[in-house]
Amino acid sequence: MRIESKEEFDAAAARATALSDAAEGTPAADELAELIAAIRGWEARREPEGHGPEENPEPGTNRSPDDLPFSGLPANVGKLRE
Repeated sequence: MRIESKEEFDAAAARATALSDAAEGTPAADELAELIAAIRGWEARREPEGHGPEENPEPGTNRSPDDLPFSGLPANVGKLRE
């Protein structure tokens, strides 16, 4: 099995979730293993387009394009209205 589109990926992921508690040695477990292999293959081919590790623009720091310009917990974001 090879996943060729986002729609096929979504369907395979949904089916894998439905089969996630299949007992080993059953046809459902075999189908789950096949789906997992196909999903991993899709993700491996898509990785260059996905979000992965980024270059650090300031070596020696933890700053990257994903860093927020302020500190604090997400629950405190609403207090930063100024």
